[in-house]
Amino acid sequence: MDNDKLVGTYVKLRDMKAQMAAKFKAEVARVDEALGKIEGKLLSQLNAANAESVRTTEGTFFKTTKTSATVADWDSLLGYIIANDAYHMLDHRVNKTAVAEFREEKNDLPPGVNWREELTIGVRRS
Repeated sequence: MDNDKLVGTYVKLRDMKAQMAAKFKAEVARVDEALGKIEGKLLSQLNAANAESVRTTEGTFFKTTKTSATVADWDSLLGYIIANDAYHMLDHRVNKTAVAEFREEKNDLPPGVNWREELTIGVRRS
């Protein structure tokens, strides 16, 4: 196969994949909406019964609490962490953009950091 045909086939397949993904995403959204409605009804039933869980022949439904912690003021949080030696509050990861800038400036990596680059092929439609 010549390059024109390879690129043409690649673009068609990529478009097909995008259409399939969009269709799947729309179908999943409809299912998620239905699940949300059922969850709301089940929660209402638990609340009305003043119960934490209910067992049925099909399964058990129960209340659960999801939690999330996000940073509202990074400077305040970092000041607290440093002042109280509370580094356990941080995740262990590095900012890729900052490392790339460091690498560009110093032609080196910060201590303890691995860097990986992978050459790939990109294709644009004509």
